[in-house]
Amino acid sequence: MRPKNLSFALDPAYGAGACTRQIRIVARKGLVAAHLSDNFHEMKCRISHDGTEVTAVAGETVRIPTSACPAAASMLAELVGTPLDTLVRELYRGHSPQSHCTHLFDLAVLAIRHASLPPHATDYEATVPDELDCPVTASVSRDGEVVQEWEVREGKIVSPERFRGNTLGKGFAAWAATAFEEADLEAATVLARTWLIAIGRRYLTEQSAGQPITENIEMIGRCFAYSAERAAFAVFTKGQRQDDPAALS
Repeated sequence: MRPKNLSFALDPAYGAGACTRQIRIVARKGLVAAHLSDNFHEMKCRISHDGTEVTAVAGETVRIPTSACPAAASMLAELVGTPLDTLVRELYRGHSPQSHCTHLFDLAVLAIRHASLPPHATDYEATVPDELDCPVTASVSRDGEVVQEWEVREGKIVSPERFRGNTLGKGFAAWAATAFEEADLEAATVLARTWLIAIGRRYLTEQSAGQPITENIEMIGRCFAYSAERAAFAVFTKGQRQDDPAALS
């Protein structure tokens, strides 16, 4: 579930832009490299495999919101041994995303799914406009073609009619798993995750650099960095915000 309030000062420019997330996945024989970049994160993940299961996982955090985030890469080791034909929904059921960096875990799940496909490259771009008093059009494209486009208001889909009332926060995985096949479920999840982080654009996050992340009470327990034992010693980072979509790739 997306937090309702964060501790940062409000950004008076909110309403004039959008949250953007770009993901590139390149699959070759025995290896998948995935790269994620959005307004608040940049991360990389590499999956090695033998054609049947994952043999090695490496993660890297390039641009992250807290000082605790980089250590989350070590958690990906628990994915070694995962069969490549494991369904995405089973990967989430079989692990605890909250014990990981959720964004890095999502990237690893993407890489594992693509490891079972022939060599290829796939690009996603998701956009969620700043939401004020009216629904906004959130969309995700795959290789330049729009895959999903939803009118969204306060975390729920307004249209298309067949998805009306479905949530993008808590409960998303349950309805999406029955509404989409694997490839479209993947795209829909990318879009839902972009909506999840879009709340950050409401705030002047950079002004809190160096301050303890425990100021964000609603975030405690939600991910690796915000686990109680790590949040107590972590601070917000500087230079993680990037609002120019052209600079994300």
